[in-house]
Amino acid sequence: MKKTITLFALVLFAGSLFSQVNKKADFCSPGKYIDDIQRVRDQHKSLLPMDFQAQKNSRGKEIVNPIEIGQSGNAWGFSYNRTTFLWADNDINSVSFIHRMVNPPGTGYLAYDLSTDRGETWSVNNQVYDPTAQDAYNARYPQGMIYNPVGNTNPEEAYFTYFAPTLDASNPSGGGTWGGYAWGSQRLADGAVPTQTNLPSDDDFFQYLPSGYTLTQLGDAWIVDEENSGESGDYEYTGYLIVGHGIWNDNIEDFEYTFDHLDLEIDDDSGINDVKIAFAPDGMTGWICALTYTEDVSPYTWYHPVLFKTVDGGQTWTEDPIDVELGGSDGLEEIVNFISDDDLADFYSPDPVPDRDEIPYFMGYHCDMAVDAWGNPHIMGVVAICDMVEMEWWNYEGVFALFHIYSQNQGETWDSHLIDYPVTMDAEFTSSTGSTMKMYNRPQVATTDDGAIVFFSFLDTRFNDLTDNTYPDIYFQDYIPALDQHGEEVINVSEWSDAMYVSYFGCMSHYVFSDFSGNGTYDCTIPFVYELLEGFDIGAPVQFCYIPDFERSYTITSIEQEDQPMVSFTQNYPNPFRGTTYFNINLINKCDVSIDVYSVSGKLVHQCRFGDLSNGPHRLSLDCGHLEKGVYSYSLVAGSSEYNGKMIIE
Repeated sequence: MKKTITLFALVLFAGSLFSQVNKKADFCSPGKYIDDIQRVRDQHKSLLPMDFQAQKNSRGKEIVNPIEIGQSGNAWGFSYNRTTFLWADNDINSVSFIHRMVNPPGTGYLAYDLSTDRGETWSVNNQVYDPTAQDAYNARYPQGMIYNPVGNTNPEEAYFTYFAPTLDASNPSGGGTWGGYAWGSQRLADGAVPTQTNLPSDDDFFQYLPSGYTLTQLGDAWIVDEENSGESGDYEYTGYLIVGHGIWNDNIEDFEYTFDHLDLEIDDDSGINDVKIAFAPDGMTGWICALTYTEDVSPYTWYHPVLFKTVDGGQTWTEDPIDVELGGSDGLEEIVNFISDDDLADFYSPDPVPDRDEIPYFMGYHCDMAVDAWGNPHIMGVVAICDMVEMEWWNYEGVFALFHIYSQNQGETWDSHLIDYPVTMDAEFTSSTGSTMKMYNRPQVATTDDGAIVFFSFLDTRFNDLTDNTYPDIYFQDYIPALDQHGEEVINVSEWSDAMYVSYFGCMSHYVFSDFSGNGTYDCTIPFVYELLEGFDIGAPVQFCYIPDFERSYTITSIEQEDQPMVSFTQNYPNPFRGTTYFNINLINKCDVSIDVYSVSGKLVHQCRFGDLSNGPHRLSLDCGHLEKGVYSYSLVAGSSEYNGKMIIE
C-alpha cells in the first residue's frame, strides 16, 4: 500500500544463503484460522461490506499482501514488552526476524528468518541457539538484529545476532527459574556456524528478563535489564538497571559483552514496567527510558518515563535520572487536557471533577523509543487516569490515549502529542493448559536510518461492541522532526488484507527501508510482522507473517540550504587522550571532510583529510601521537559546515 506525503521543511539532515527452508515467500493465507476470522466478520457484519473479498479485490492496489515466514511452537516468545524482533538493514537490503522454534526440535531453541531482497524471498527457521549445548538452557523472549560492519554492502559479510534470557535458575527471583543470559551471532553466508555464549547470574548481577536491546550504527550492541533478586517466588527490584555493552570481536565473530549497574531509585510501592534503549545515528547520543515511579515528581504523576542520557557512546550516563512529568502543574499540556469535559464528568460522577492539574496520570504498561538525527528521544505509550491511593489505573473509553512524548532540545524540555484514542487496550488469551497471556496495544517507534523521519505503530480492535483487543489491526502514523509535524491521520495498515483482525502481537522494525534521492525524496517501506493464533490458543503452534509492501513517500524540500548544516557531530572521545582520539559524525549528504588542529597560539599543527565521505554515520580517527601534551583547538569541516572545539592531549 503506497501513500505519498509532500512536506516543505527546514531540513537539518537533508536469496537464500544457508536456510533450512528457501523459497519464494507465499502469500499469507489465514488457512486454518479462517473460521475464527469468519466468525468475527459474521458477528460484526453490520460494520463491514456485505462481501469482504469483493471489497478487498476492488481495492487491491492499496492493500498490503502479507507473506508466510517462520513458525514457533507457541505464542509466548513474541509477547510482552520486548520489541526488537524485526530488524531491517538499509545498506544490504536485508531484514531478519527472530523467534523460538517448533517441536521438534523444541521451543527452547531459537531461530531466525532472513531476507536479503527486502522481503521478496526468505530463508526461514534457521537455528541459531541450541539449549542442549554445554552450559546452555532453554531460551525465552529472544530479540535479534543484523550486525553489518560499517561500510559493508555485501549481505554475506554481515551477521545475525541475538540476545535472550534463559531458564538456568541461577537467580533465586521468580521461583528460581530465571537468571541466564544467552547471546551469539552467525555470519550470513552459506555454511557459517553460529556462536553461542551462556552467562549465569552471580552475586554481582541478578539477571532477569532484558526488554531493552539495540545496535548502534557504529556497531555497538546494548541491552538493558531491570535487576531483580530475592527469595524463591519473590520479585524484588534491587535499585539498579543492568546495562550490557557489546563490542564486536572479529576474531570470534561475535560480540563480547561487559555489564555494569546504573542506579535508579524508585518508590517503594512501585516497580519497573518496561525499559528501552536507543541511540541517534551518530552512535554517541543515546537514551535509556524506564517506565516507573520515582519520589521526586508531582503527586499527579505516577508511572512515567524516567530517562538517562549519554553523549559519549555509553561511556558515561547522566548520574541523575530525568523525570518526564505527565500530570500536575508541570505536566505535559496535551496530556493534562486530552480528556473532554464530558468524559471527565462521566468518569468522576457523582463526585465533582478535580482541576485538570490535580488529575493523576499513569503511563504503561509498555513503551518504545527511538532517537532522531538530532539526538532527541521519541517515546510512545498509553497514558490513562490513575488512582495513586489505591494504586490502580483505568483504561475506560475516553480516559486513556496513545501519546508521543518527545524532546526537541536534548531533554531540556518535553512535549507530547496525542496520536490516537484506541477503542480497546488489551486482550487476554488462554492456552489449552489454562495459562494466560495479555496482549496490549504494542506501541512501537521506528526511524529512517538517518533519523530524519519517525514512525509509530500500535494495535487496536475497532468494533463498537467490543471492549477487548481480540481482533487487532496494525495502525500507523509518522512524524517529521524538522517540522515538528505529525501525519494528518492514523492509517490502518492491515485494512482489507489477510492481516485484518488477526495481526496478533504485531511489531515494526526499529529501522525502515528508505531510498533517499538528491531532491529530498524518501521512498520508505516499513516492515511489520505478526503471528496467527489458532482458536486464540497461545499454547498452539503459530505462523508468523511478514508485511513487505506498506510504503510511504516523502518529499522534504530544503530551503535556504546554504545555511543548513550537513552533519551531526560529537565532541572527540576520549578526551583527554594520548595518541589517538575519535570523532563520530553523521552526514546527510556526501561531502568532503577534514580536521585541522591548532595550538593555543593559533598555529596550525596538524591536518587530516578524509576526502569525500558517503552520507550516513562515520567514526573518524585522529592520530595526534606526535603532538606534545597540552590543550589544542580543532576545526572539523564537512562540506560548507564547520565545527570547532577543544581537546586535551595528556
